[in-house]
Amino acid sequence: MEPFEVYKLYLAIKLHFTTKSYDVVKYKGKVRVKQETFQKRKDMVSIKKLARDYKREEIIDFLVANFVSGERWGGMFDVGASKRYEDWKIKKTQREYLFKGDVSKILLEMEIQKVSPFYEINGKQGLTFRLYYGRMINIETLVILDKIFNFVGETDDILLEDVVLLVKKYRPFLRVTDTMREVAKQLAQPV
Repeated sequence: MEPFEVYKLYLAIKLHFTTKSYDVVKYKGKVRVKQETFQKRKDMVSIKKLARDYKREEIIDFLVANFVSGERWGGMFDVGASKRYEDWKIKKTQREYLFKGDVSKILLEMEIQKVSPFYEINGKQGLTFRLYYGRMINIETLVILDKIFNFVGETDDILLEDVVLLVKKYRPFLRVTDTMREVAKQLAQPV
């Protein structure tokens, strides 16, 4: 891949994860950027390294992995970016297994607390959000459950705002399998 193409991918994915309005899928990754602007950048080494070391799909995954981890520059200028990407790839291969484990944790907490997994009437954050904040379940589980049950909506809760945006922006990058749908059915049972 050419470094300019990598830079355009970076800008598109950065806009996708950091703004409410830009959707990388809807706009097919198109962004307006001039070659001259790109040539003036002082961080060309990072961009050229990505272009040299990875294929297009790997670059997309690299950027997604880093933005999802909370790295505000998508790992483009961070020495830990490759490690985050490798960890993300491992989690990707184990996604169904990790999802099953996370759903088991949710079911256990539902039983203990006698609450619904997604909504609570008394104004508290839903159980799945609390478990995510407590680092008991993965962001991928939250996104997959949202793709199945569509429970993450707009919020005026300042604590949930960033996670809600992340869930919505991460959705196009995660695939839900039939096995995941079967496992998730357990959460639809009444408490």
